[in-house]
Amino acid sequence: MALKLRLKPCERVVINGCVVQNENRRYTLTVSNFAQIIRGSDILQEEEAVTPVRRSYFLIQSMLLDPTVAANGSGAVAEMMAQLYTAFSRADIQDCIARAMGHVGERDYYKALAALRPVMDYEGTLLGSMGRTGADAVLPNGSQPVHHAGG
Repeated sequence: MALKLRLKPCERVVINGCVVQNENRRYTLTVSNFAQIIRGSDILQEEEAVTPVRRSYFLIQSMLLDPTVAANGSGAVAEMMAQLYTAFSRADIQDCIARAMGHVGERDYYKALAALRPVMDYEGTLLGSMGRTGADAVLPNGSQPVHHAGG
């Protein structure tokens, strides 16, 4: 099944590492085969990857954008996702994490990122209510986040 992307004026999308930018009006782009795709609005900047879930998101995003990272990053992602799964006790959040890991296993990184977005939102709510972000972030089970090189 083809993927139809409706691009807003001046919106960017990355397809298999190639940045495509729309002009000044709406446009629909159809991708007829599987490709690694991410909209510019879904891209997380490295300096924003300051919490456990955001670091996981950033590593998966890096795998989507760079085949070298994809070839070498699966072990780190698996470890990070296992830690997240055990850190959160809500079944719906654990389900999102499990789905994300399943998509990583299928190398469908965009769907993995989409599955992590509700987890990022929930994490933001938790950290906001505790008044913590970044380096002083604490996981819901009370442990400190583990920092990983490259993610």
